[in-house]
Amino acid sequence: MTEVLFVDDDLSTLEGLESRLKVLRDEWRMRFVSGAQAALIAMQEQPTDVVVTDMKMADMDGAELLRQVRLRWPETVRLILSGNTSQDAVMRSLPVAHQFLAKPCDLTQLRQVIVRARALQLCLYSPGVTAAVGSLKSLPAVPRLFQALNQELNSGRGTAKSVAEIIEQDMAMTLRLLQLVNSAFFGLTRRVTHIREAVTYLGFEPIRSLVASAELFRAMSKMCAPKGFSLEEIQQHALRVGSLTQQLLTDREQQRTAFCASILHDIGRVALAVALPEDFSRTRELAEAKGVPLHQAEQIVFKCTHAEISAHILALWGLPNPLVEAVAFHHRPADLPEPQFGIAGAIHVADALDHLRPTPGVAKADPYDRFDREYLRSVGMLGELPKWIAATQAPAAA
Repeated sequence: MTEVLFVDDDLSTLEGLESRLKVLRDEWRMRFVSGAQAALIAMQEQPTDVVVTDMKMADMDGAELLRQVRLRWPETVRLILSGNTSQDAVMRSLPVAHQFLAKPCDLTQLRQVIVRARALQLCLYSPGVTAAVGSLKSLPAVPRLFQALNQELNSGRGTAKSVAEIIEQDMAMTLRLLQLVNSAFFGLTRRVTHIREAVTYLGFEPIRSLVASAELFRAMSKMCAPKGFSLEEIQQHALRVGSLTQQLLTDREQQRTAFCASILHDIGRVALAVALPEDFSRTRELAEAKGVPLHQAEQIVFKCTHAEISAHILALWGLPNPLVEAVAFHHRPADLPEPQFGIAGAIHVADALDHLRPTPGVAKADPYDRFDREYLRSVGMLGELPKWIAATQAPAAA
């Protein structure tokens, strides 16, 4: 049963919440406390799965409360439920809250948000992920450039000019971003020569993800990877997956988030390769021997996959929750609460499609084995699969 702690310094609000939420007593074990200090004491006595707090409170505001919860109980889901929906309040909550909900909040919406966020946290902090991450020799720390960029974007005051100025402090990053933006994946009709122009064209979130990806790959490139493992190929695969997701989704916001998640979806694979090269090589040998995808072999060896480890790293770096969720579940989108063909589903399909690209001299297994066909049937997309596969395997035009 999920344990939820509700925090507000208005007693009448707490009483109203308690009355409304009685219908969920079979699903949640709930506590209601007045004020942030009381919440920290309650957490110290008995940690909880979810904290839902008001933003504006007399003793400590909700953002500061959740900052302390994040430091001391990182596996706890952190939500703000507040009537203060000013831009400042929302922006202050971004680095510490998994989601900001405005009062009055529909009970169905609140339930859906908690169920979904809880499913992600259980994935990120499962015993297999915890053990695998703990066995990694090192995880890349958040670099100063990405930290400064994150702070600027979360402030709500970020502009193309201010974001470009941060990135341009690092010449290597500037060159790498310009190289990526001018690659064939973005299909620009003219060459981009300035970071500010790249930010304006791509938008803040894709830039944030590209910087995160470049920083992570830069940190990991200094480590020793197994023979035959290519960082460049991982990056190229990520960009191809991002490009494919644009063709699978129609909603512009979903397309943007899917692209961002695609760029970062295999970071955990790189972490395993460079930090645990012998175990990683064993997973590759096992995958070849059994004729299964690499993530299935990882599940046997590590009791988790690179998808969950990728999501764990991205959560530590403070990437947005929808992006982290899509990365975590891209191999098993059916495990999401109330699954639909959304961001995780599109990345699942795009990732599988890209792995089906014809490779000279390499025999391909049954292409359908890479897809969760039951999931695609449940979301009404199974009929599209033959068309997707045919388009992927068609020879390129001369």
